[in-house]
Amino acid sequence: MKHMWLIGIKSGVITILGLVAYGLIVPMLGLPPSLLGSLEYIVSALGIYSGHYYYKAANSGCMTYKQGLKLGLIISAFTGLVNGLIFYLHTKYTDDFLITHLSERTQKALQQRGAAEATIKEVLQFIQHMPPILLLLGTFFSTVLVGFALTLVVAAFSRHPSSPQSH
Repeated sequence: MKHMWLIGIKSGVITILGLVAYGLIVPMLGLPPSLLGSLEYIVSALGIYSGHYYYKAANSGCMTYKQGLKLGLIISAFTGLVNGLIFYLHTKYTDDFLITHLSERTQKALQQRGAAEATIKEVLQFIQHMPPILLLLGTFFSTVLVGFALTLVVAAFSRHPSSPQSH
C-alpha cells in the first residue's frame, strides 16, 4: 500500500503539471477555454493512466481493478487538494479575478440555458460573496468526482496484466 501512495502522489504531481501547462497554453494561444475544455479531462485521464502504468511496473505488470480504483482516487484527491489550495490562496491573498471570471462564465452559461434573470442575479450574488474556503472545497470535491468517473474507465483498460503468459 505504501507504493500506491507514493505512486499516486507522483502521478498527482504529473497531472497537476499537465493541467498547469494546459492552463497556460490555452490563454497564450488566445483560445477560449470552452473550445478545448474537454482536454482537461484528457490530461486528468492521462495522469491517472500514468499512475496505473507506474504501479504495474512496480508490481510485475499486475494490478487489479480495485487497486486501479484506489490509485485513481489517490491521484484525483491529491490533484483536487493541490488545485483547491492554489485557488484558495490565490483568491484569498492575491487577487479575486478568479471569482470575477467564475461569475462571468456562470452568467453566460445560465443565460444560454434560458434561466430567469432573478435566478441569475441570485447565483451571481452568491458567487461574488462566496468565501474562498468554499472554492477550495468545491474544487476538491469536483476534481475527485470527475477523477473517480475517469478512474472507472481507465482502470477497466489498464487493470489487465501486461505479461503475455496470462492471456
